[in-house]
Amino acid sequence: MTPRRAPFLPSVSLEELGCAALFAFFAMQGFIPGIAPSVALEMTGSAPTGLTTIGGILSQAAADVFILLLLLRRPRLLLRSIPGVPWTAALALLAIASMLWSLDPLLTLRRSVPFALAGLFGLYFATRFPAHRQFAILRMAMIALALATIALVVLVPSIGLDHTPGHAADWQGVFTQKNACGRIMVLATAVTLFEFRLTASRVAALVLFAFVLVMSGSRGAWMIEAAVGLLCLVLLFARRASPRLRTVLGVSVPFATGGAAVAAVALLPHLMRIMGRDPTLSGRTAIWKQVVHFLAQRPFFGYGYDAFWRGMTGPSAQIDSAVHFIVEHAHNGFLEIGLELGGVGLVLFAMSWLRGARRLWALWRSGPPDRIAFPLVFLVLLLLYDLDENTLLIYNGLFWPLYVAALANIESAAQAARKERGERTSDRRHAARCTPRGMLRDKPVPQEVL
Repeated sequence: MTPRRAPFLPSVSLEELGCAALFAFFAMQGFIPGIAPSVALEMTGSAPTGLTTIGGILSQAAADVFILLLLLRRPRLLLRSIPGVPWTAALALLAIASMLWSLDPLLTLRRSVPFALAGLFGLYFATRFPAHRQFAILRMAMIALALATIALVVLVPSIGLDHTPGHAADWQGVFTQKNACGRIMVLATAVTLFEFRLTASRVAALVLFAFVLVMSGSRGAWMIEAAVGLLCLVLLFARRASPRLRTVLGVSVPFATGGAAVAAVALLPHLMRIMGRDPTLSGRTAIWKQVVHFLAQRPFFGYGYDAFWRGMTGPSAQIDSAVHFIVEHAHNGFLEIGLELGGVGLVLFAMSWLRGARRLWALWRSGPPDRIAFPLVFLVLLLLYDLDENTLLIYNGLFWPLYVAALANIESAAQAARKERGERTSDRRHAARCTPRGMLRDKPVPQEVL
């Protein structure tokens, strides 16, 4: 049966349009200006209203119901795909189970179930659509977000501009703050670049994303965008390199990057002074010291999914008092996993990431990296962003479903490569049997010769 098409977008099915809307919702982290949610008002210091509270609940419920409808359309496809991402499935189940020891069991239940649903949506997305349609859907969502950001800045600057001190000219647009805007635009450029087929429309999209990225004023996003550009050059070179040279490249680049990262950490205070930035990374180092103290108190299972940061109630109040401002998360994705799901959660995440990296390494050595370029870059982006932000354990965030989708795409590429190797081996065996010697060996000896 041919999928129905949206009348105003003839090349996009209604299902694809719905998936793009979901990705836009996750990219905004549930923020619908003036409607939802109350957390989006933190930067302005405004109090939540009845509209924002109800709007936040209804918009999240609508997203969850739509995901359920998608999943129920192809349950067998989903069940066949879950074994390909076992560690992320275990991480989602651990988040739900953490209500048993959570500081706030009801809150953990309310948010861990949407977290698991978002992961299933990422898995559905990767298994339902071929790679070129996945790129098209994501790019459509990103273009809509960039255009909406420009419109909001021009028409409603009181919402479109960031309101933190010293950043009045920076754009936050349809996002919760300028750093979120910059982060999604970096991801948007990666989606466009790593399909490796630049048309006039895609170049125009890249210009749009770069413009919004610059206007966000997020210097961290600018630095990560530079890293994305370097990765693009490496992958372009790898597409034309021999297998041996790709192996050398695959070993040397991570080691060089790791060495640069170690040097950057060692020289961080000096680098921050040169850039005119706070050596404590806007108080992040003080937060990390406090978080490590609380990690030691519950090292195995943590405090429950999304249950630690509760303002002036619970242990998070002690961190707020120590750093002299309200803290909403650990400002480090790995510390956040440890706080919420403990060492067990960290191990599950590490196993999922390493499984994907191992599959990527085999695919990298066996052929050009076209099929794995975006999943590879996304795994790198996830590590870079979670050094000073929390992007993974967000029930209505974009990085979690895309992480699951990236791992599922890697698994699919690995299965396709194994199938191709099996077919080549079968062809070689068939060719060997067809040679004169093979034909003589396989031919039965006539009885009269005996």
